[in-house]
Amino acid sequence: METSMPVDVQICVADGLIYEGLDYADRIEQRLTRAGLTCGRLDLQTDLAGEAAHRPRPALAYVFTGGQTSVHSDAAWMRRTIELMRTLIAEAHGMHGGAGGDGPGPVVIGVCLGSQLIAEALRSDSIIDTSGIEVGLTAVTRVGASDRRTGGDEGIGFVPSFHYQAISPRIEEVDGVCIEYGNGHTSVQALSYGERVFGCQFHPELTADDMRRLIDFNKDVITRWNGDAAAARWSVEEYQDKLSDDLFDRLVIDRIRV
Repeated sequence: METSMPVDVQICVADGLIYEGLDYADRIEQRLTRAGLTCGRLDLQTDLAGEAAHRPRPALAYVFTGGQTSVHSDAAWMRRTIELMRTLIAEAHGMHGGAGGDGPGPVVIGVCLGSQLIAEALRSDSIIDTSGIEVGLTAVTRVGASDRRTGGDEGIGFVPSFHYQAISPRIEEVDGVCIEYGNGHTSVQALSYGERVFGCQFHPELTADDMRRLIDFNKDVITRWNGDAAAARWSVEEYQDKLSDDLFDRLVIDRIRV
């Protein structure tokens, strides 16, 4: 277990790998520390699985990573992770005291599985199957209000994608939820809940080269979920120049620093 000393960002690590030897938390931590933010880690599989499950250390922000286990799983760590997410969302909205005293609540950010955890915590049974996996570099468009962090409504263009479940558009029935981005395959590509909770179904932490290696590493998964690894690889070669270098900064770091 880590010490309870506060950090800027607590990374809540699920069970996903980009490729052998590198998980999503590694890339997220690299980008956060490059921006001068201190990080801690909570391993959701181990730290929330047993009877001695504990909450993460105090932080300005909590970032939940991608993973391969569905929110529908009965695994103890997944059920406790959803409860932890509900607690952190309540603290973000000042619904109860939390660890931060009288100041604003923490920022809560979910990436891929992390965004599904946000949706499931806000509205049970929010996660649905799709007709097939969405993988590669894919275009998303803004469907919500103008983004103050980008200075306009120009959106974010192409994003790294890898998911075979999605968030139901009915999540917008929750008071305070706004669907921010979508596309023809996935109507909820990103959502916000008030000013301090944000989730994106895609992976802003990944580079084009990460995507190439992720696709090669997950060819069997892509085929199993009705995808085409060659087409996914083609999308990376075709659109890599349209993948913004500051995507993670705009969507994650700027929110933490608000």
